[in-house]
Amino acid sequence: MGTSYEDLYNEYKAGTLSLFDSDDYYSNMLEAMESGKHEISMFNRFFEKKIDLKWVEAIEACTVALDTIVRNPRKFIVQEEEIVPIERARKITAESVRHLAQHTNMIARVDGDKVTPSQILNVFREESFEIYENRFIFTLLRNLQHFIDTRYNVLFNMEQDEQRSSLTMNSEIKKGHETITYKLEVATQTTATMSAEDMKPGDQNVSALARIERIKRVVNGFCSSSFMRDLVHCTPVRPPIMRTNVIQKDPNFRACLNLWQFISSYDEVGYEITAKETNEMVPDDYKNELFQLASVNYMLLKKNIGEQEFEEGKFKKRKVKPKLLKRLAEELVLNYDMEEVEIRKVFIEELKRANKKKTAGETKINEAIDRALKSENERKAEIEARIQAEIQRKKEIEKRRKEREKAKLARELALEKERKAKEKARLKAKKEKELALEKERKAKEKERARKAKLREQELERLAKEKEKARLAKEKAREEKLRALEEEKARKAALRAERQKQKELAAKQAEKEKQLAAKQKAKEKLAREKALQAEKEHKAKLKSKEKERLAKQKALEEQKAKEAAAKQKAKEKAAKEKAAQLEKEKAAKAKLKEKEKVAKAKALEEQKAKAAAAKLKEKEKAAKEKALQAEKEKAAAKKAKEKEKLAKQRALEAEKAKAAKAKQKAKEKAAREKALQAEKAKAAAKKAKEKEKSAK
Repeated sequence: MGTSYEDLYNEYKAGTLSLFDSDDYYSNMLEAMESGKHEISMFNRFFEKKIDLKWVEAIEACTVALDTIVRNPRKFIVQEEEIVPIERARKITAESVRHLAQHTNMIARVDGDKVTPSQILNVFREESFEIYENRFIFTLLRNLQHFIDTRYNVLFNMEQDEQRSSLTMNSEIKKGHETITYKLEVATQTTATMSAEDMKPGDQNVSALARIERIKRVVNGFCSSSFMRDLVHCTPVRPPIMRTNVIQKDPNFRACLNLWQFISSYDEVGYEITAKETNEMVPDDYKNELFQLASVNYMLLKKNIGEQEFEEGKFKKRKVKPKLLKRLAEELVLNYDMEEVEIRKVFIEELKRANKKKTAGETKINEAIDRALKSENERKAEIEARIQAEIQRKKEIEKRRKEREKAKLARELALEKERKAKEKARLKAKKEKELALEKERKAKEKERARKAKLREQELERLAKEKEKARLAKEKAREEKLRALEEEKARKAALRAERQKQKELAAKQAEKEKQLAAKQKAKEKLAREKALQAEKEHKAKLKSKEKERLAKQKALEEQKAKEAAAKQKAKEKAAKEKAAQLEKEKAAKAKLKEKEKVAKAKALEEQKAKAAAAKLKEKEKAAKEKALQAEKEKAAAKKAKEKEKLAKQRALEAEKAKAAKAKQKAKEKAAREKALQAEKAKAAAKKAKEKEKSAK
């Protein structure tokens, strides 16, 4: 708006209300107004919205820790082992040689000191970020982004501070013999949408909104970083969060854990509303201006009703006969012969009857008021009961949550105790087994050396026999292939001759049948190919599963052999240094426990990867099936379109034939008409010639 309300009112006052100073009517009206009874009240209510900064401060306190973790994520090396053909092996390591020595069935041939294997163990090592701590940060950032977006949308869509104002005026003025009743009520309400541009620079909400926009940008930057892209396919963590050594001792991870707990427990909207009310006294200047406005309205009313000159058709006429009321007591005394007691009795009965009517009306009004109050009280009690029920429900939910957490902690403690008991029993059984193995080892050592020599001789003999058998198989295979190729060529020649004979003997009417048969054969071949592809896919999956099981078995065997080798080294060291042995055993036991935990974690991650790979393969198979189905549908659609085109062509050919036949019939009729006309002309000519000759 270009001008303010104050300027507009000043213009109105200068142009209109200036008459009040110079006209007698206005001065008389103002005097009457001032002597009348007035009830004037002005009411203001202001709703102030204030943003809660607790959650903003909690997120800002953790941004540095999150930035440090996202820039320098933790990682570990994943080692994968796979048995591959020798031509696909990338690198031969000491582990590959040890595995080949333990699995001699993978040796193809031995030429002196030269060993040529057919398959060998290949070890792949790569870095991975999918550890529990990184998955915890990944899940925290996802939850934090949702947490901020929810409150950001609420805060930036809410209305700004709201103001309501009202003015009421009830007046009763006496002007000569006339009583004037005047009532005025004006109310206004203003609201505006909250935005940082519309607010004043000193407003507290402006800085709060700027801070919220900043943390939103920072968290969105974290969520689009390479750290989140590397972990996009990882499994999110679920509460309760495991208190690992890194999460408990690293200050950055401790800050992130505190932020996780805060956003999990914070369930408020993010702002609060404060209401301020004022009931002000109306100043004298304002009151005087209201009187002036009432005078103008009174003048407007008088102008429109005129001097009681009623036009025909505008008002309804009704005759009222005035009546004179006589004094009841005088009438009773003069007209009736009644005693004073009887007159008093009549008056008392009439008073009682009037009082009864009055009390009956009052009781009805009181009953209606009581009913309204009762319904209002019931409504308030119902609202209070709902609020109490909601509070009780929240308390019950919180109580159940705490009970679940306690039960979960108790279960975890019981499982930990059971695990420790099993570990103690396992260590005891292992010691007993080691003692028994020590006794058997010495007895079997000589036998093993003898068997090793015999095995080497047997392996050389088997290798030579395998080589001979392989050569014989290759020759037999080549002969079979030649015979099969000759048979195929002969059959192909026979098929070609038969096909030529069929093509020569076939007629034009049978071509459509052959096309349909070919289409059916194509569909059948497509279905057979799809089935064959599905069977091959299943066979590949089975072979992959077998290879995975074989790898797992090979790993277990290798681990068992490595454990046996370590045990031998321990036993030798024990013979030499008895005192040092106990310390080394304790240290190695701790190391084994750590290795076991690391292996368990690696196995879990490997299982998760295998599950993800299976899921991807299933999705790929489903996509292939869908593509095949779409191809079949497209082929069927094309066949239908071809049939439709053929039918249309046949119909068009028939229509063309019918049109040609009609055209020929028309031409024939025209020729016949022309011949008849010529004959008629010739007959007429002959008749004329006859007439001429007769004349």
